[in-house]
Amino acid sequence: MPKQAESITHLLAELDNTDPQAQPSAPLHIHFPSTVVRAPGIHLDKETSAPTPTFSVSASALSDLSLPNCDLSPCSSATSDSSTSDAPTQHVPKYLVVGLDLDAPFPSFPVMGPFVHGVQADLSLATDKLHPNDDFIDLEPPPEGPASVESSPVVGYMGPAPPGPSSPHRYMFMLWEQPARLTRDAICEKLGISAEAEGDVGLVARARWDQEAFEQKLGLGRVVAGNYFVC
Repeated sequence: MPKQAESITHLLAELDNTDPQAQPSAPLHIHFPSTVVRAPGIHLDKETSAPTPTFSVSASALSDLSLPNCDLSPCSSATSDSSTSDAPTQHVPKYLVVGLDLDAPFPSFPVMGPFVHGVQADLSLATDKLHPNDDFIDLEPPPEGPASVESSPVVGYMGPAPPGPSSPHRYMFMLWEQPARLTRDAICEKLGISAEAEGDVGLVARARWDQEAFEQKLGLGRVVAGNYFVC
């Protein structure tokens, strides 16, 4: 069993360090058809959490972004790779979400954990749907194409399925800004996953997921936002 990644440890500490008198809210919201996970640690049943989720992120978590004026076009911190002028260029960032079961097969004996339940890359901020007073911005996958798998997940979503005798598991979702020029296909190549598999990686590849190695291979920085539920 890999040692728990520091990113997971730190995020858990942040999410669980909430004022019990305040209304808890995580910077990443997890959207299912029948509910939205806004507060960390809420309980969902298997049926509710079975569909593939979507996500929204708090604008306050995007400290390296500016949403200028009222057009709400996302611009990341300036980079200096412009070849046409001395002025810095700006790029529209993409985002990456990883979903993990931290407690497989049992919270008291998580020898199969973390178990990866999904990896989705190339998510973009849906600023065209954002009202100026909204705090949370939807994250959208790339549009589907008839002859392309580019919109497919790196690892397809698998709904929670803790064994019958187990106490509830924690299902954590973590969001990163995707490094520039790192596409879904490039991520698949770095992870040794077939880009044409459309997220179907099998159970063996999901179990004992080495989160630290994953972050190092992709050159990921700090976690932008996260949240978890139990099931």
